[in-house]
Amino acid sequence: MSISKEICNAFHQRASDYEAAAVAQRAIGTQLFERLSYLKIEPRYVLDLGCGTGLLTKQLKKKYPKAVVVGVDFAHAMLCEAQSHQGWRTHPEWLRADMHALPFANGLFDLVFSNQVFHWSSDYPALIREVNRVMNPGGCLMFSTVGPDTFKELRSADEQHAHANNFLDMHDVGDILLAEQFLDPVVDMEQLVLRYKTWPDLLRSLKKQGIRNINAKRNQGLTGRNYWAKFEAMAETTRTPEGKCPLTYEVLYGHAWKGEPRQTTQGIETSIPVSMLQKSRVP
Repeated sequence: MSISKEICNAFHQRASDYEAAAVAQRAIGTQLFERLSYLKIEPRYVLDLGCGTGLLTKQLKKKYPKAVVVGVDFAHAMLCEAQSHQGWRTHPEWLRADMHALPFANGLFDLVFSNQVFHWSSDYPALIREVNRVMNPGGCLMFSTVGPDTFKELRSADEQHAHANNFLDMHDVGDILLAEQFLDPVVDMEQLVLRYKTWPDLLRSLKKQGIRNINAKRNQGLTGRNYWAKFEAMAETTRTPEGKCPLTYEVLYGHAWKGEPRQTTQGIETSIPVSMLQKSRVP
């Protein structure tokens, strides 16, 4: 089974549990959505890429009532949840699609919004290239993802096998945006730490969110009682002074603008009005 199919199945199976369990994703999404207030744009077409159960998609439709807002996700059950919770005042469009092969015309979207999705890509540059393709020149990409210190407690609990995925740092993400000719990319970082009563509570929460370990160095065999006892013993060393089991998210927030490409004797240049660059800066 391919990695993308494995990820899709995990989220598909946990769609009904997702909203109750996704505490971190909701908090991060709220912060990301608030950053839209610094953008002085009136988009005609908005894409919520990796919309999940559609909480932020519906907020996007309320914020931009005149826009066509499309929520895209790879997991069919997530979209069913989104549609079932749709209010009569807001009517986003819902579409199942792979984020690496979006079924949209070139240059359609004025705003691409994506919360906690990019890190599931197996080919980050190809993903950003595809996002660039469907964006209108002058459009904005606003996203959140996670960095390499995410789930560091799980990494430290077992040196033999990987219990967490590998994630790009903020500098790598910025470099990829520049390589794909996005302009004025800004990526900043903050840490979010959740605290659980027990390690089983923490792991159950991750499972309910559809979060799956796809690291090539994960344990491919069965994990017996002795193995998990050793894992818990090592994980206990990361408990907080209050006795809680911590789980760290290194959250990356980013935005960038798509410029207007043109052919020159030196190759392809991309330009954007200075006025637009001034609007792009998020405190």
